Amino acid sequence: MRSWINTLMTTRATDPDVQRRALIVMQLIIMMLVANVLFAILAIVSPDGGSVLIPVASSALFIGAYALAQRGYASVAAWIVVGAFLSGALFAVANLDSERSVNVGYFLTALIVIASLSLTPPQLWLVTGGVTGGFLLTLITAHPDLWNLPNARHNVLNSSVLLVVVGLVSYIGARIAQRTIRDAQQARQMAEQAQHELARANADLEERIAERTSELSRTLAAQQALTDELRRSLAAQQELSQLILDLSLPVIPVRDGTVVVPLSGTIDSARAAKLTESVLKTIEQRNVDTVILDITGVPIVDTQVAQALVRTASAARLMGAETILVGIRPEVAQTLIGLGIHLGLRTAATLQEGLDLSVRYVNGALRSRHAV
Repeated sequence: MRSWINTLMTTRATDPDVQRRALIVMQLIIMMLVANVLFAILAIVSPDGGSVLIPVASSALFIGAYALAQRGYASVAAWIVVGAFLSGALFAVANLDSERSVNVGYFLTALIVIASLSLTPPQLWLVTGGVTGGFLLTLITAHPDLWNLPNARHNVLNSSVLLVVVGLVSYIGARIAQRTIRDAQQARQMAEQAQHELARANADLEERIAERTSELSRTLAAQQALTDELRRSLAAQQELSQLILDLSLPVIPVRDGTVVVPLSGTIDSARAAKLTESVLKTIEQRNVDTVILDITGVPIVDTQVAQALVRTASAARLMGAETILVGIRPEVAQTLIGLGIHLGLRTAATLQEGLDLSVRYVNGALRSRHAV
């Protein structure tokens, strides 16, 4: 039911003011069609109800005006309605007696109000002038003796002035309504434009956010790749450092039971720990009896280096190997004496002497075993 009513009250007009006037005309026509149905029933039922032709003809005219209003021709439809009303009113003025015909002028004010709702303000003045002029002309033509009646001129003047005043007030109201609708339409257009600009700004913002997010993702990926590369580089560097450390502390087997460990460069705590570890591992793997530590390449032998050598020799002795220290240069010997360091190790001046000493140590150890 509601959808059917919405279909009936629909117009093709796009302008808000024309759409408003078209809907008003359509509502007026529906009410007049209902009134014509009642008049037709009254004419059929009552012997003195009048002719059915007038309601039927006016209904056909109103249906045509309704179709025009639906198509958006609001002014044309309104002129048809106003013309029908005015024709009926002037017909009544012409057919009523002189006293009652004057009173029709007061009812014509409703026609001006209807025109103010369904026509534009300039057209309203045409209606006001036409209604007032048609009313006076019909009175003069149909009732020439009207002016001889008492108070006739006064009543006619009052009704005419009332029509003009109602027309003026209706014109002001129509102008205000038209201006209000225009302002509302401008405000709506501004709101739609602002909404469009806001949507465009949101789209631009989303695009910038997407670009920024993509840029940050690329930066993060680059940072991750750089981190992985640095991690691999650090691992390679650690492997290289371990390799350099291993190469800087070689353990060289020279004969069965004897290894030579040539030392070079500065002996720090890390190299000292690595020295002890390498010597002990070699003793375990090769069944070493003699370890020759060659410090010819060590530029400085201080307390820290001396303690490292003593720790290595002590650990080797615990595993059954004797340690011989070779390559002590004169300045190194003087430094050790000056520091009051006593190594407690067998020493030899050169590597060859150390090898010879190791042979004598091994032979002496063998004789001791045979003697036992």
